[in-house]
Amino acid sequence: MRLMALRYVILAHSVNGGVHFDLLLEVEGQERLRACQLAQRLAAAGESCPWRELEPHRRLYLSFEGEVSGDRGRVSRVEQGHYTQAGARLSLQPQDAAAYELELSEGQAKRF
Repeated sequence: MRLMALRYVILAHSVNGGVHFDLLLEVEGQERLRACQLAQRLAAAGESCPWRELEPHRRLYLSFEGEVSGDRGRVSRVEQGHYTQAGARLSLQPQDAAAYELELSEGQAKRF
């Protein structure tokens, strides 16, 4: 079975004086992106944080940075690349960094 590498982006989302991180994932055959909100950026292996599923986002967010309409804050890209998925585990290949794995399960995200 061949796994298709799809695009992803992680956006720092500043809103109402706080910051969280949106992980947006291209989904094969779907027009909208899967959207996951991470409480913090997971920068090293072993780190974990709460996460939650958001409503699907428009594809334009794969390349968008700036003010979000409707007074919903500002987003800036902190990482982008390609990923594959096996179950709850994502294998992420950032454009300018070493590959790593991220697991999204039962409200907790963990970097490997």
